[in-house]
Amino acid sequence: MTQTVEPKHCDEYIRDRTQPMCLRRFLCLNRMPACRKYEGIEKKGWKEAVLFANYRGKRVRITMASRFGDVGITTTLSACSGYDTRVAVEELSNFSEEK
Repeated sequence: MTQTVEPKHCDEYIRDRTQPMCLRRFLCLNRMPACRKYEGIEKKGWKEAVLFANYRGKRVRITMASRFGDVGITTTLSACSGYDTRVAVEELSNFSEEK
């Protein structure tokens, strides 16, 4: 019988210092409850986190981090919300705040 290995939950990347800071910051902000996130953006001057990565040879924008542990991505690099598909973080590479 083979054992199925589950992908790492996106929360596991937040405190992992081997991961790029842009990834960690995006996940930290986007896993917060919305009321805390937007309170920080409005009252504390936090910037909305923007994150791009490579997926199957294409550049994508990460638009959300799910409580289920995956992230939403879109090939529409100008999109601020919405996603085409959901993937595990380990399926992505070359994280950056730049396109």
